[in-house]
Amino acid sequence: MKKGYMIGLFFVCSVIVVLVVTLMWKRHTMDGFPKEDEGREQAAEPMAEENSIQYREPEKAGRSIVPDTGDGDASQVQNIPAVTTRDTVCIYQDIDEKDGTVSIVEEKLSEKYIGLNREELEAALEEDTRMRALEEDNGFRSQHLELFSPERIKVLRIYDTSTLNKGYYIMEVDGEIRIYKDDKETLYYRTDLILQNLPESVQQEIIEGKYIDSEVKVYHFLESYSS
Repeated sequence: MKKGYMIGLFFVCSVIVVLVVTLMWKRHTMDGFPKEDEGREQAAEPMAEENSIQYREPEKAGRSIVPDTGDGDASQVQNIPAVTTRDTVCIYQDIDEKDGTVSIVEEKLSEKYIGLNREELEAALEEDTRMRALEEDNGFRSQHLELFSPERIKVLRIYDTSTLNKGYYIMEVDGEIRIYKDDKETLYYRTDLILQNLPESVQQEIIEGKYIDSEVKVYHFLESYSS
């Protein structure tokens, strides 16, 4: 009986040893291989790097493409200012400050205004304003550019006809012939004509105050009786 007990104990110990060795071997072999999740992460990292490179590459390599004309013609064309031409329509809007009357006149563009850009045209109009104010007796006061394009320009002109002369009077003062404005007090022109040298019928008209309604007729009168 004692012998059978010893054999059974030996058998049990052998089984335990075999089990322990088997467990240790399995644990060792499992630790030696990468885990499934780790393998997936390691495999995903190169793919992520590759994808990131593929995504960034176009950004690094991407550049705005500007057509090369060779000599910068495109930028020069954009900087060329618009100018008037023979086909440019000229519109004048006239305003009379006397009563607010407005009139619009469309005319062919004057030769002196052709080929000008906006700044040059404004300068030309300003120069004309000074000349017209001195030379013309039609109530003209000022003008300025309101609209500019190669197809059309619009100029606003201001008049004040309330200051216009309504006529002239030819009168005699100390035997001399003088021209006065319509108020008979403001001297317009002092002539070298002598009253006695004029026909008697004309002398009587001048003594009473001969009225002439325009400047042109005044000059015609003076030419008729000047020696």
